[in-house]
Amino acid sequence: MKVLIVDDEEMAIKMVEHQMKLDGFEVITSTDGRDAIDLIKSQEPDIVISDIMMPFMSGLELLELIKAEQKKIPVILISALDDVEVIQTAIGMGADDFVIKPVKMDELSLRIKRVLANHNMA
Repeated sequence: MKVLIVDDEEMAIKMVEHQMKLDGFEVITSTDGRDAIDLIKSQEPDIVISDIMMPFMSGLELLELIKAEQKKIPVILISALDDVEVIQTAIGMGADDFVIKPVKMDELSLRIKRVLANHNMA
């Protein structure tokens, strides 16, 4: 299974990437939502994990494009914004889950497995 991690902070990418590799995922990364769209088309990840607050294209904008073009790809958004309105907006736009920073890697692993299991049963 292939996961795409999108975050403008390299350290955040490295932490999630390390955990995903431990969990047996093939990992692709992007620091830019615009680049992520190209990677989704060329690499066809099984799931996308994206930060919300990024320059050029926010995680919500990325989510909107993914759902418009690739409805089958589940998306988990990550953010330091612990704001109920942002979370509700993200879920309403089609996000499969939402994780608050700082991310607990074991929790993220469980959420990814749950989202993928639910997605594969659909």
